[in-house]
Formats: sequence, structure tokens, C-alpha cells
Amino acid sequence: MKHRTPAANLALPGRPRHGSAVLVGVAATLALALLCAGEAWAIRVKDVAFLRGARDNQLIGYGLVVGLDGTGDSPESLLARKPLRNALERMAINLNPADIKGRSIAGVLVTANLTPFAKAGSHIDVVVDALGDAVSLRGGTLMYTLLHGANQVIYATAQGPITGIPRGIERSTPETAAAAGAAAGGGAAAAERQATVDPKSSLVPTKGYVLSGAVVEREVNLNLNTRARIFVNLKDSDFTTAFRLAKQINREFGDGTSRASDAGSIEVSIPDSYLGQTVELMAKIENLDITPDAVARVVVDERTGTIVMGQNVRISPIAISHGKLSIQVSPRPAEPAQAEAAAAQGQAAAPPIPVEQAPAILLFKGEVDLKEVVDGLNKIGASSSDLAQVLKIIKTAGALHADLEIR
Repeated sequence: MKHRTPAANLALPGRPRHGSAVLVGVAATLALALLCAGEAWAIRVKDVAFLRGARDNQLIGYGLVVGLDGTGDSPESLLARKPLRNALERMAINLNPADIKGRSIAGVLVTANLTPFAKAGSHIDVVVDALGDAVSLRGGTLMYTLLHGANQVIYATAQGPITGIPRGIERSTPETAAAAGAAAGGGAAAAERQATVDPKSSLVPTKGYVLSGAVVEREVNLNLNTRARIFVNLKDSDFTTAFRLAKQINREFGDGTSRASDAGSIEVSIPDSYLGQTVELMAKIENLDITPDAVARVVVDERTGTIVMGQNVRISPIAISHGKLSIQVSPRPAEPAQAEAAAAQGQAAAPPIPVEQAPAILLFKGEVDLKEVVDGLNKIGASSSDLAQVLKIIKTAGALHADLEIR
């Protein structure tokens, strides 16, 4: 049987110990550990699972944005002028695309998500992205646009003013940039600066939104009350979580009500008392409490030095030396009898290392979790880069029993 100590033994050569502070820190750590161990945490089923069929449907369409202040597609681009001519012809207006002057229009791609159970007449938001060489959509209005699904069926129509593009981020046209540069007396250099978007801005002048701009015209039929069974799908597939959910449903509604079909789906047979009342049954299921399981994972962001650990991360016995940092994770403390036997056999003891040259040594007795290692490294002032490098080394050596994700 493996010996497991609840906390790491920390030995820092050459560093003084403060008895009272250490005792207080240990007591606080043990109290927090006992509190976390005794607390039964659980979340609602609706936060980890969803009803099969109750999903978003992506819609797409091609439209025109009009009313732009000289920031639309250039006259050479036909992405806006030909569709505008077709739209005008449906209004009994005959016009040659070459007769459409200026840059007040832009061809755009319109996308939206049709939410589950959305009814005819409901409003949803749409996203508008420029397709041609338009430099900004600010101040424009989306013309009447048809939005269809993957089956080419029209599910919604959209139109309305473009929002989400504040002043100061739009890229100027070459003509306006040259004029602004000449007015400022800076010539070509000033014009080039004028035509450049601030790289620090996360906003894009050719991407806008029409809030509540789409009207649902066709519903996705999903009649639940006529079903004899339903399927509850997990957002993150896991055998343990699927088994726990099926067991919890059986405990609530009777044995045999549900079973886990696989790691991501639970089949639920509608009980006789809920036939024709599937909505009520699903409302009770999604408010049940469950403790989901997950694969042990460690995420390291090298740019910010952030390290996030998941549950059940473990490290096998291993010793590491990184610069002036030495770490040893051993399965059990050294036995005094073994040391005496080695001395009796005439084996010379290693010469002591001078205190001023000794690296900080962290000794963890027994198989430990990653939290103990990170806490120990933090106590000796290891940097974030040291933590990231140590985790990489432990993973490469096969001692880190978790998925390591480096960003």
C-alpha cells in the first residue's frame, strides 16, 4: 500500500524558520483542506447537459449595407453593384451598375444563430461582415436580407441599422487619407498613418451588428410531448459523468427510467405519470444536482505566466534540478536503518554542501498532487517561467499524470 502524506514536507537549507508563523500557516492550510474535502459540491444538470434536438441552428445570407459615408465598396467591386441592380429591378427600377457612383454601398455576409424553440415573430441578433473592399460599415443600414439554413430553407429575414462600430477606428479610403495628410502638411507619411487602424484596438470597422435585426419566419418543429423517450446529451463526454447522471435520474424517477447509452448520451424513458408532459419531466431533470467528473488537466499560459490546474492531478516520485532549483518527489521517507547499513558497508557519505551554495530543496514524501508542488515552489519565490519549465520536464519524464496544455 502506498504511503500518502496529506501535506508536503518543505526543507529550505540556509533559511530560518519562524515557529509561530509556520504553525499558524499549517493550521490554516489543514483547516482549508478539511473544509474543501468535506464540502460536497454539485452543479445543475442543465449546466453540463442538454436535450438532444434543442440546439442552435446557424443561418447565413448575403446582403447590402447602404448609407455609408464614402467608406463602402469601390466602383471596381461588383459585390455590391450587381446585387443592388437586382434589388432595384424588383422595385421596377432599371439601372446600369456603371451608373452607381460613389462608395455608399457595401456587399456583406450576414450570419445569425436561430435559438432552439424560437417562434415565428421572435427577434434575434445578426452579425454583418464586409466581403469587398469597404473600409468601414459605420453609419450604414442593412437592406432586407433573407437568411437560410444548411438545407437552403429561409428561416428569418433581417434588416436595420449597423451598430457596434464607434468613431475613431475606421480605416480611411486612400482618397480621404491623402486629403487629410495634405491638409495636415505631412504628405505621404501622414496619409499612410491616417489609413492605418490602431493595432491595439480589438474592434474591426468592417464588422458590425444589427441588434434584434432578424425576424424568425419559420420555426424548427420539435414536439416533445408526443415522445416516449428522450435523450440527454453531455456537453463534455465522460463515462463517469454519464453513469452518475443516469443513476441520479433513476433515483429520482424510479429504476429503469434511464441508462447511459455511451459516454455522451443518456436515454430516458418517459414514465407513465409524465406521458404527454415531457416539458415538466425535462424541467425536473435539468434541475437535478450532479457532480461531474473530468480528465486531469493543467493549462499553462507562458505569455502571462498563468497556471490553471484541474482536479485529480497527480505526480509520481521524481527528482528535478532546474538552475538553482532542486525538487525531489519520493515515494517514502528514507529509512534510518538503510543509512546505517550503508555506513556499515563503508560507503562514504556525500560531503555537505556549503549553505551559501546550496540550492533550495523541496522534498515531497509520498505521491503528491500538483498543488503541493506549486505551493512549495511559490514559498521559495520561484518565478512563473520556472513553474512552466518544471511542469514541462515532469510531463516529459512521464511523472505528471494529467493533460498538459501549453498556450
